[in-house]
Parts: sequence; structure tokens; C-alpha cells
Amino acid sequence: MDNQHIIPRVITFSGPREGVGKTSIALNLALAWANYQKRNVLIIPLDPLCRQEHAAILGVNPPSLAEIVRTIGRESVGAVGALMRGKIPISQWGVGVLPLSKKRQDVAKMSPELILPILSKLSQSFDIFIDVDSYFPMQIFSFDISDLVFWVTNSNVNSLNASASSFREINELHFPMSRFEVVANLYDMPGAVDPKEVEKFFKQMGKDMLAFMPWEDAMPACANQNKLLIVEQPNTQWIRILRVLLGRLGELKPSEKQWVSGVSSQEFAHGADMLWRQLEKTESVPSAPDSKALRPNAGRVDVPPFWEELKMSVHRNVVAALETERVKISDDVAVNQETRKKVDLIINGLLQKETSNPLTREQRVKFINELLDEILGLGPLEEIMRDPAVTEIMVNSSDHIFIEKAGKLTLTKYRFRSDEQIMQVIKRIVAPLGKRIDESVPYVDARLKDGSRVNAIISPLAITGPTLTIRRFSAKPFTDTELIKKGSISQTGVDFLKACVRLRKDIIISGGTGTGKTTFLNMLSNYIPEDERIVTVEDTAELRLQQDHWVRLESRPPNIEGKGEVSIRDLVKNCLRMRPDRIVVGEVRGSEALDMLQAMNTGHEGSLATIHANTPRDALTRMEAMCLMAGADLPIWALREMISSAVHMIVQLTRFSDGTRKITAISEITGREENQILTHDIFKYKQLGIDENGKVVGTFNATGDPPKFYNDFGTHGINVPLDMFWTDEQRQQRAGK
Repeated sequence: MDNQHIIPRVITFSGPREGVGKTSIALNLALAWANYQKRNVLIIPLDPLCRQEHAAILGVNPPSLAEIVRTIGRESVGAVGALMRGKIPISQWGVGVLPLSKKRQDVAKMSPELILPILSKLSQSFDIFIDVDSYFPMQIFSFDISDLVFWVTNSNVNSLNASASSFREINELHFPMSRFEVVANLYDMPGAVDPKEVEKFFKQMGKDMLAFMPWEDAMPACANQNKLLIVEQPNTQWIRILRVLLGRLGELKPSEKQWVSGVSSQEFAHGADMLWRQLEKTESVPSAPDSKALRPNAGRVDVPPFWEELKMSVHRNVVAALETERVKISDDVAVNQETRKKVDLIINGLLQKETSNPLTREQRVKFINELLDEILGLGPLEEIMRDPAVTEIMVNSSDHIFIEKAGKLTLTKYRFRSDEQIMQVIKRIVAPLGKRIDESVPYVDARLKDGSRVNAIISPLAITGPTLTIRRFSAKPFTDTELIKKGSISQTGVDFLKACVRLRKDIIISGGTGTGKTTFLNMLSNYIPEDERIVTVEDTAELRLQQDHWVRLESRPPNIEGKGEVSIRDLVKNCLRMRPDRIVVGEVRGSEALDMLQAMNTGHEGSLATIHANTPRDALTRMEAMCLMAGADLPIWALREMISSAVHMIVQLTRFSDGTRKITAISEITGREENQILTHDIFKYKQLGIDENGKVVGTFNATGDPPKFYNDFGTHGINVPLDMFWTDEQRQQRAGK
């Protein structure tokens, strides 16, 4: 048959990330299709890293697109048909390869305007298979000219979430979803999601699964020896399932090609530039103006200039090795340590083969540790997390990571390679908790294994890119002795609050963001007797009580369908049925305030909670507002009566200019007079000034009046001396007598 009358097929093989097996599928299917169709197939690997793996497997040494352009000149690309006739070596199976380039510095010089005329001419003699990784501009370029896209994914959570994100972008760019066929490769690997759940997952995105391809034991051997499974073992189950893809190709009706793409030359070049930066001063490589993602080594003077490029290259090979050897990454500390040793050996082995970019022994250790943190941990944040003195980590952008240490904010030297790396870290944090973050759910609260609280917010809500905040807590909760030593509270204040907890007084801990409310709540909870049942209710579980008789409840956000939410208010209502002696609410911030007050008024004295407010009076006002959020049609006098009878004490915390946190007031609520809730300060902190080192100087003293319930201490057998509440003047007067 005359090739001129055949409409060529252009098929793209892509996926959500590297290492899913799309290259294996593309190569094996190319051989099957060439044999079935009796028409040569040309594979075009759009690989900015120029790895030449297709040519090695097929045993050919082809020219590259960049070499063709250089040979015939940019103005004569239309003459490529005559020039290349017979110049592309074809393997014995009727399959050839034409890589993008053999030198990375040439990739950024390529563009759709140069590539499309060449592909147009070559399509007269070949069906074209494009193999492209998840490099966004090159993916979109391939989708523009393809008749069909085989979307190859694995059945693990990371690949599925990445596929969902990619499909949303594909939809937004108005590609017809009928052009895409989903193939789950190695679907039966350990830890994979059940195939029915995978089908359901893609069904929600409007896609049916085309095929589930199994693991084959012969695959690693074939890969290591540059052999193809369809040639070596054509009767395996994997090859049998491959026939489903072959059948889909056979029924495809290709369209007349326009050979145009919406990807501009600048976008195409910048897509390559994100993965490679020219190291020597040869020709200038185009770079995107004002783009932080394209400056991966910006600001780093402690590593060679090829550091990030080498890291990305080794990273990809490590991931491939992990999947081939079925190495599992676990949250279990012992398992993770063992995995870390295995991955260390893999990285070291890969570096031994690296000759073009040699590293010193010290650099090698640093490189391996950074890559281990990136693959198994939180990337550049891992080193910060190892410093116990860091209390807060704030990622404002890829190259602006701040920490709080000793109460002071500092910009660190650490940085992420790109926004995408920040997203990988965020997803690694939230995925084990069953949570998600994407454009439909652009913010999330979570916690790490060590109890650290995490908040992440991404585009479109975060204009500057993914933003991550990690609030860390001491591995061992602060004791009252340590807080006294730090000057946060006096011994007298501690003794009084300890007696109040034992007396089952309801205490609200008030303070602004970062003032230490949770830390202080942990300390106060230690005074609850061991024989009492405690139920804690939190948005994100942070409290670490020392008692054995402790039940922890944590709220749950709605799922993607807006269902399944369990609010703090729901949990407060539920815990009343759990026979608690004490209810501890991590933070009151909404309508649950009304239910908490009712609990305090109906036999659950001794409850503890925190609230965001700058003064004790503000805390009462906020509590009123939150009760009104519950929709209860109560007159204001009734609401204030409820608050004044339920809450006995407010402890106010403040963060000062030197970074220290101190108790600035311990106030008693003494009742209500008309529409006013009456309060009375029992202890107050008075700032006297700032010393030569910038430290706040002040005193924590009693106000002179004991609490109205002072006699209750004696009734319950709790020894609280009256002189605890005297001022210095009162002591002097009594001493004078």
C-alpha cells in the first residue's frame, strides 16, 4: 500500500510522574503495532535529560532532532523528508527512535516551530509514538498533536492524586477526555490501591479504565539487560493485557493532522530549563524572567553549580530502583531506618558511576543526606526539624523559609528547589492522615508523627505559591518547674492554679497566636488526679497528657463531596455521653462554646479550654460571640449569666517583644451585675522595662484580694495560705504589726 494514502497515527505515552512504566509500555506496544500494522513505528522521546534509553534497548544509534536542525539549518526544516530518507536506523522489529537531543544544552534551543515540520514529514513514513514525562509544556505540546494518549499510572496514592491534578489541568485546557485512555501498570504491587477503588477513582473524573497490567517477575531482568519482554517472553500475562492497548490502537480512526500546537517556543524552552541549567559559558540558555522555579541553586554557595541537576537525575534513578526492588517506605520508625540504609546504598552506588560531576567525600555525604531527606522525609525541612530549639517553621515560598527560635524569627539558608517540591512535601504529610490538598481543597490542617501542628495553603488562595507552617512542640511537655525557670509564671501562681484544678474550677486559657496556650494547657492538665476520666476534643490532636485514663477525640473535615464532617461541636456533644470527669477542649473557636458552657454548668466542673483573645475581657466578649454562632435565641443577659456561672477563671498569656511568653493575668469571674460580667484580677504581671540585652523585665504579683471561693479550698482539704494573695505592701504592714 502507498504510504502517501495512509493517515498517520500519533500516539502519546505519558503519566502523572516518572517511574510508572510508560516507556516499557511504549516500546513493547511499538513492536507489537509494527508487526500488526506492517508499518514502521518511530518513537520520539521528549526527554530534556537526554537519557537515550530507547535507543539502547532497540540497539540503534539514531540522530537527534537537534542534530537534524543543526545539519539542515533552521530555515530549511521542510527539506527534512528528502534528507532523512534512509538515515534513521530501524531495528529488526520495525521500530526506530528519534530523540529530542543528545546534549542537554541543545534542548532549550528546540521549539514547536522546529519540531512540527520534521514530524509532519516523518509521519509520511512512520506512525509516531511520543514518550513524554510530566514536564508540563512538553506534555501539552504532545497532547495537541496526538490522536490518542495512553495515560499510564501506578495504583498507589501518590500517582492517583497526581493523575487527578493533571486531569483537572487537562480539562481546564479543553482537551477532549475521549483522547485519553487510562492504563494502571503494575496494579498488583504491594501496597497498591484495590483495582475497584482505582476504577471508582477515575470514574469520578469521567474516565473508564482501559487496562490493569500486572507485575511480571521477568521485568527487572529485561530492564537490566536492555531487553524487551515481548521479545523474550511473549506469553506472559503482562503481554496478554498489552493486546488490549493494541486493540484500542487498531480501532482508532486517526484524524488529518494540522501539526500545530498552542505551546509557544518560550514555554517549550523554559520547560527544559527547569530541569537543566547550562554549566559552562557557551551559548546562553533562555530563562524565564523573574521565575524562582528556574533558579534552583539561587543563593547556595555551599555546593557545586551542578548540585540540583545531579540530585534530580539520581532521584529519578532511585525511585525507579525502589519500585523495581519493591522497597517499601513506611511511617514506622524502625522500618524507615532500615529503608534509609537501603536507599543510602542505592544512592552511593549511583554516585560511584558518576564521573562527569565528581564530588568530594564531604560533598558526597551531604548529597546523600539531602537526597535521603528529600525521598524519605520533608526535604530541606528535615535538617531544621532535627533542631529541638526550633519552635516554628514557616515556608513563605521556595526560597524564603523562616524559623522561630528562642522567640525570634530568622530567615534560614534552606530552600526548596521549586513550588512543586513544596507540594510533594505537603502531600507527603497529609496523605497518611487520609486528607488531601488540591485546587478543590486548597488548605488543610494536619499533624506530624512527633505531634507538630501543620497548616498548608496553596494556589489559588495562596498567591505566592504553596505556603507551609509547622508549629512544633517540645518532645517532653514543659513542666511547671521549667516554666518558672523561664520566667513565664511565678511559683505562687503555679501553686494557686494547681489548687484550682484540684478544686475542679473551670479554667479558660486566653492568649494570642503563638503565646503558648497549648503548652500551658498541657501543664495544667497534669494536675488532674489520676483517678479521673479525661476526654480531650481538638481540631488537630496536639495535647499530650500524662494520665492513663485519657480519651482523645479529633474533628474531621468534610470529604471531597462535602460530606462526612465531624465538627468540634459534634464531639463536645458526644463526649458528654462518655462519662467524662473532665472535658478539655484544645481550642474553642465556634458554636461549640455554647455546648461547652452547658457542660460546665451541668456537672462537668473542672473543664479546661483555650481561646484566642488578647485580654480576659476580650475572651468573655469572644465567648459571647461564639455562643451566638450556635443559633441559640438567648437574650444577652441569659448568655452572660451562663458564662459567669460556668467559667471560674481566665488565665491570660502574652508574648513579649523579646520572644518570651508570660502569664500576664489570672482573673476570677465573680458573677454578673445587670448586663455586665464581673471580673477580678488575682495575680498580675507588670512590665517594668527592658534590660541592656533586650530582655523584658517585670514582676508577677498578687493584687491583694483572694478569690471569692477561697473558703472552698479549706472545705475540700486543700491547703492554700491566705498570704499567697497579699501584695508587698500588705506583707510589710503585717510585718510592722
